[in-house]
Amino acid sequence: MNLLAGDLGGTKTILAIYSSEKYPRKLFNKYYISSEWKSFESMFENFIKQLPENISIPEYGCIGVAGPIKNKKVNITNLKWDIDSNKLSLISKIKEIELINDFSVLIYGIPFFKENQYDVIQGDINSNTQNNQALIAVIGAGTGLGMSRGLISPKSISIFPSEGGHREFAPRSKDEWELVKWLKKRLNLQRISIERIVSGTGLGMIARWKLDDPSQINHPLQIILKKIDSANTDFLDLPALVCEKANQKDKLMSEALKLWLNAYGSAAGDLALQELCSSGLWIAGGTAVKNLNGINSSNFLDAFSNKGRFQPYLKQIPLIVLKDPEATLFSSACRAHLIAKSNGRLT
Repeated sequence: MNLLAGDLGGTKTILAIYSSEKYPRKLFNKYYISSEWKSFESMFENFIKQLPENISIPEYGCIGVAGPIKNKKVNITNLKWDIDSNKLSLISKIKEIELINDFSVLIYGIPFFKENQYDVIQGDINSNTQNNQALIAVIGAGTGLGMSRGLISPKSISIFPSEGGHREFAPRSKDEWELVKWLKKRLNLQRISIERIVSGTGLGMIARWKLDDPSQINHPLQIILKKIDSANTDFLDLPALVCEKANQKDKLMSEALKLWLNAYGSAAGDLALQELCSSGLWIAGGTAVKNLNGINSSNFLDAFSNKGRFQPYLKQIPLIVLKDPEATLFSSACRAHLIAKSNGRLT
């Protein structure tokens, strides 16, 4: 029996077929540029029609979606897509397709991840379980800032979605205070959420704030910023340039990256305290993978544990970076595997 897995994002979407073995194994997949399709249904129909003859239609499936799900439906605002899992089942003749938030679905992958899919940067992921139950949390800076929580036991997995990335950002230094004031003015906002700073987009905004200083008028990135703005694009390609310049010892971009890593570490520490996720905090998102050395540095780790009397507690919490770029897709396959098992189709 085969399983459907999907990772649906505003920029790209991956759909795949996995085998229903003990450890899900990918058999076939297709990448799509999301904006090139008028609806997810048309993309999904294309995927089903393109399946090779030797791959049978799955019985169960799960799709990780960048958005909140209600009554088996989700609206993808950036794409103006309305998705209904019941319609997807009719199109494909798949018995059950679950839509789940792309960060929440990662919880289902954690018991199945192999060591080559992650790096442990603090603690021991095999410790700190209580009564065979593992309380964990996930945080990830990408375009925005995703968060989720979960409870894993030998017999069940429970997930608790979160929109914690939209909590208000609390400046901890003069630089962060000045950054918040600049963002409020630039974006014409009364409040600044954490993800305005702790995200790939946020890293780009920190760089813009630094470059807004009149003394930086001749910085090499100024020309690139003009090209980005004249093309009326967003800031998604700027974070990579910031990291590149920082790695080349550019002083200004090194300062921008350090500020970002500090803010990210502090946000991760706040989440770990709020959830008391003694079995581990998993760090996901493409921005973390591209900055693995930064996440595994004192800039991030010191800010993570700098929480007063709870510093000793935070220093012993396992911190794990998910480095598999298809972690969401794989986790969706894991969830589909569990759905099939709950329906008596797998042992």
